[in-house]
Amino acid sequence: MKPLGIHGGVHLGCRTNDDGLPYLSSQRFSPPVHLSKPYYDEDTGSLLINLSCPTAGLLSGDRMICDIEVSEEASIVVTTPGATRSHFMRTGTAKVEQKFRIKADSFLEFNPGSLILQRSTSLEQKTKVEVEGNAEVLFVEKMLPGRIAHGESFLFKKFSNRLRIQKNKKNILLESFTLEPENESVNPWRKSFPTPFYGCFYLVSPKVSNELPCRQKIHDMKNENLLVGSTSMHHQAGWVVKVLAGDPYEFRKAMREIRELLYKAIDRLPTSFRRY
Repeated sequence: MKPLGIHGGVHLGCRTNDDGLPYLSSQRFSPPVHLSKPYYDEDTGSLLINLSCPTAGLLSGDRMICDIEVSEEASIVVTTPGATRSHFMRTGTAKVEQKFRIKADSFLEFNPGSLILQRSTSLEQKTKVEVEGNAEVLFVEKMLPGRIAHGESFLFKKFSNRLRIQKNKKNILLESFTLEPENESVNPWRKSFPTPFYGCFYLVSPKVSNELPCRQKIHDMKNENLLVGSTSMHHQAGWVVKVLAGDPYEFRKAMREIRELLYKAIDRLPTSFRRY
């Protein structure tokens, strides 16, 4: 029997009003996503949006869509108050589809909590980021291969992830990979740390088209419990910074410090996620 699942998600439009302040010009959401009350950060000029999951998490047959457009010089930061869990599945697959459109002179940071791939789960994720003109984007991914605190690691069935980033309709980055613990696809992670914590920053900005001024500082963070690396995107449109840590403390510290360094590189102030 085919799992029914929940088909829902969030559609957001962000613009600026007559005073130049960002606001949600359009919004629509349904389970498994709930939208919190927006918060305007006067210090950074960004609108903070928290997306929460009122359900247990992603289950077999679920299809979650995230569609966000930022225009008219608006600045928005989208995050989640906690991790997203992809739960146990006897059969079937959950799907996440994400699309972001950032118009000229606008800014988006998309920085959700970690994606946790629990025992026997199967998840497909597809993301497309469209950047126009001199718009700026900081797109962040974080992933755990199980409930680490419960001794669960690499017991999920399958995770496939496809990310496409375009600038002015030209591809500047295309990543596609599939992880299956039953084959060698997870060996680089397994051999690095018994319980790895994975994170990645994708930064698109004309301010770092030639070089990333904090690149050496990021590389110098490497230690016995932390692996970091960076590379430029196609057409020198931006940078990718990847993190693999051996424990949660090192992971959170590295992700926080790298975020601050990247914000400094594009001459912006990071917005607090207000997780108190």
